[in-house]
Amino acid sequence: MAMHKRNPSLIQRGALSRFTVILVGLFILVLAGCGGSFFYLATPDGAIVGRGGYWNYSPSVIQTGDVQQIWWCGAGKNPADPSQIVDTILYESINTVTGVRSGPFIVLAETKGSWDAKYTCNPRVIQGRFVNPLGDGHTYTYEMFYVGTVADYGNAIGAAFSNDGIRWIKYPEPVIRPTSLANYGVGQPVAHNDDGKSSITMFYEDYTPVVHHVKATSTDGVHFTMQGILTSNGLDERNPDPIWGDMGYDPLTGYWYAAFNLPVRPALTTGGVGERGQYGFQLYRIRNASLLNGATPWEMLKTIDTNLTGYESNFLPSLLHDKYGNINIGSYPSLDLFISTSFPKPAWDASPEAAGNTGSVYQWAIAVNRYDPNQKILTLERYINDKTYVVTSGWIDPAKFFPNESLAHLYSAPRNGATQPFYTCKKDSVGYFISLDVGCSAERILGLDGYGYAHKPRGISTVALYNCTSTRYGEFLSKDAGCEGNGKGELLGYALP
Repeated sequence: MAMHKRNPSLIQRGALSRFTVILVGLFILVLAGCGGSFFYLATPDGAIVGRGGYWNYSPSVIQTGDVQQIWWCGAGKNPADPSQIVDTILYESINTVTGVRSGPFIVLAETKGSWDAKYTCNPRVIQGRFVNPLGDGHTYTYEMFYVGTVADYGNAIGAAFSNDGIRWIKYPEPVIRPTSLANYGVGQPVAHNDDGKSSITMFYEDYTPVVHHVKATSTDGVHFTMQGILTSNGLDERNPDPIWGDMGYDPLTGYWYAAFNLPVRPALTTGGVGERGQYGFQLYRIRNASLLNGATPWEMLKTIDTNLTGYESNFLPSLLHDKYGNINIGSYPSLDLFISTSFPKPAWDASPEAAGNTGSVYQWAIAVNRYDPNQKILTLERYINDKTYVVTSGWIDPAKFFPNESLAHLYSAPRNGATQPFYTCKKDSVGYFISLDVGCSAERILGLDGYGYAHKPRGISTVALYNCTSTRYGEFLSKDAGCEGNGKGELLGYALP
């Protein structure tokens, strides 16, 4: 997917710059040797799909029976022009019972001389019954929406059709064109089949130049009419530019679910390393009737970030869908999210620069994390080793830390008047601390621990939490105002006991 060169956030918009493409092209040639062929490395430990040494991100996942079909954006050679090594769309299928796999292989790439001659990326695949959409007299069972461009500006959304999800024929023109050629354009398409045939609702992002999310509908999968702009009512005010990864519909409850990316870490917090993938995203839901008017707001459900997973980058996820775009499939009512993730996890004592480098585009693959609607309370734990304390509700390296104390409990999302977020942050290599500031006082953010109270609430049992400092272990969190013999603590807020 093309990157608007004037956009300084690069992958914040889910796209690779031409400079990155050149670097990766050189990298591939080094791996391939004089022959120039690809040398695939194994899928990284912890990932479900992806080739080591190449970027793999922005997946689309359909499950039918026991088989998951996964399409994603990744580095590859254009089959029609092997000299072109850039974003392509790859495919792999997995039988979740037998473990049998097919792929990965490239299924879509650029078309020389066409509107998508420079990039193809961000696939979203739907099934249905598409009668003669290409004017060739054939009926197709798969439609893929994808993003492409002929330049560095003005991305558009195209469509392709298939009967097996592997061999695709492109519709010759974009189905959604940019409203302006002077900026990024349109991207991140999401599709839902409304009738099991060819009635499609599409959601996509439009940058003109501020991002907004658009709803459009079609009766044939190629001619779309704009219906309106999605509400932002209820989205996190601390995330002012909510770029999304995916949406999905639950027909049993009438809710749409959506995953909105958090920002990219500032380079000043990562030792000057410009990370390309966001450190996390937030999962929301909203009633279908409120999508455009915001009569009821978006409801935050869960945050998936470095603090939870241990990985530096966690962005552009795909919800697991059925063939029509519904999410009541698989582990439902839990939801599986297929996440663009960087591998491996940074070491617990990694410097900001070393941690930032683990988020390199060359280390992106696809991992899975689950949203459990019953997990609404998170335990805030304190861990220790011979150098530092770490307080977190998320991932900890069990080989490097020992449990020290269960401090309190936080809500996974704002509820019951608890609207104060608590964040785990890190200064230098071992300086972990808890902050109420999403900017972590200009230090590196790991992510959200949960929500508590800024002030002691009435009628709810809580414990006070204090920020403390130890001469040996540095900053730590305590329930003791005297910091367990280390002097007077700073009151941060209140949490459930």
